[in-house]
Amino acid sequence: MKNILSLCLLFYLLASSSCEKSVSGPNEDIVAWPEITRFDDLAFRADGLVRVEDLAAVRDMLVDLLKAGDSIKTSTIPQNVANPEQVELFLADLLNLIQNLGDNNLDDLTLKNLILGLHPVIEKIIVAAEMPHIHANEGSNSGFLFPIFGPEKKQVGTAEIKLHDDAGDIEVWLMKGGHGGEPWLISSTSVLSLEFPGLNQKISLSVRDHNHNQDESGTCTIVNGKTNYFVFPGESGVDPSWLIGADFAAKGELSFLDSTTGSFVLRPHVHREDN
Repeated sequence: MKNILSLCLLFYLLASSSCEKSVSGPNEDIVAWPEITRFDDLAFRADGLVRVEDLAAVRDMLVDLLKAGDSIKTSTIPQNVANPEQVELFLADLLNLIQNLGDNNLDDLTLKNLILGLHPVIEKIIVAAEMPHIHANEGSNSGFLFPIFGPEKKQVGTAEIKLHDDAGDIEVWLMKGGHGGEPWLISSTSVLSLEFPGLNQKISLSVRDHNHNQDESGTCTIVNGKTNYFVFPGESGVDPSWLIGADFAAKGELSFLDSTTGSFVLRPHVHREDN
């Protein structure tokens, strides 16, 4: 009987320990605010479109933007935000901007100013809440994801493009299919073309070298003379200074072999002091 009681006690202690671990998991303190995250993604896209002067596209997405904005309320603030008072203060500013965006008679200048005002306020909210600031189309290397289309205009892959705001250099990773697909390996002698029609600029991306072609994390990307990783300016000596800046935005199109991304808005990965 004594042995049975001891076993029961041991089982209880183990079960209690297991429950405590599940309750206090490593992600319990991460602030999740789906409403802000969704709105942030749309606001960032709209911000980019404003910066490339595509106001027609901005107006086309206003319905979705306002719908996402309507879902943001004080009651949706997560209980574990770091600085609740600051979050509420900044949220009031954001809700005021969203309300003004709902005006049916917005002229172009007012629309531009309101859209450009969204993301800075959202960033203040995210910082005050101490929540992760990751966009929906952000890849595993902190670049932005864009679909790649083949000759039949069907998606055949995905490009993760990372423009560094502090230096103007660009990294591209190619993947088969959608996000998370296998590396799309092509000959290491291949050259990718990235054209910016509105800026009258065109650049070429190639490998760093044909032996290892390491990305900035130090990962070797060469497999049997093929790779999925290309860079600019690399060793080309081309001046990338026109790409420098946290506010850079331009319509671009990446092409290689018989595939292309079609037109997209390129924005930089912003290097901050806490990155």
